[in-house]
Amino acid sequence: MRVERFEFAVESVEAAAGGWRLEGEAGYHPRHWAQPGERFRLACNESGRKRRAVDLVVAELAESYAVVSGIGGDLLRSGDIVSGERSVPDRVDTQRTPTEAAAHLAEILELPPLADSGGKSIDWPVVEAELGVTLPGDYRAFIDAYGNGSVDDHLYVCAPGAAQDWADLLRHNSYAHECAGPEFFGRGNWRREWRLGDASHWAPGREDIPAWFEPGDDLISWGHTGNGDFLFWHIKPGTAPDRWPVVFKERGPLWEQYETGFAATLADLLTGIVQSEYLSIWLGGPHSYDR
Repeated sequence: MRVERFEFAVESVEAAAGGWRLEGEAGYHPRHWAQPGERFRLACNESGRKRRAVDLVVAELAESYAVVSGIGGDLLRSGDIVSGERSVPDRVDTQRTPTEAAAHLAEILELPPLADSGGKSIDWPVVEAELGVTLPGDYRAFIDAYGNGSVDDHLYVCAPGAAQDWADLLRHNSYAHECAGPEFFGRGNWRREWRLGDASHWAPGREDIPAWFEPGDDLISWGHTGNGDFLFWHIKPGTAPDRWPVVFKERGPLWEQYETGFAATLADLLTGIVQSEYLSIWLGGPHSYDR
């Protein structure tokens, strides 16, 4: 089992029979809306500050309102966010092949089928020689079919040979390493030729680097957002490319780690199976891939 968070952004509060009616906005995806009988246990402002314990039982909830009863509703103000948690089954690995995973993502994005896409083939051996790794098959299949593009006008997927620096896989990855490198090695102490996983150069006390990143690991960035956040493959020695999980690094010091690869992670974010504190609010649909 894993813990799933649900929340409601409050715009106004008024007393109702036996409780309060909250006007505002439910979570980005109906899959993660609070259900009748579930409880909001925490209230805070939009920045996560002024935290207060509440105990508000959901009687009714829709996209733009919630009716609750219990303790703490009288303390809520416009701009507050109330949240709770539920236990849900662990994600089921569907065991799709790389091509099937790419096709599933394309279907969610309402793209033509892989076989009918009319995309151009990439010279992958040249790209992979430059990176020093073999890239995952789901990414190669998706890029061969559709090229670089924007998911829901927020998340940018890079591809080899794209015209713009920010859209080209190799140039973007180099830039992402310039941005992430100082957090591993210390400000002013980073060299382009150092791999991020080379612990011999790591600065002591790297508070901003997650503990799951170990010596010998590496990162390759395949995408980014308009907010300056990066999406990487987390490369671990001895792990096959099709098993590389995706990690997200926001523009500040915070990271998220997902369990799956390129296509499955995007598909799960778009369908609400996976929640992201940073990305989910932007990926609620309707879904698109602008090339």
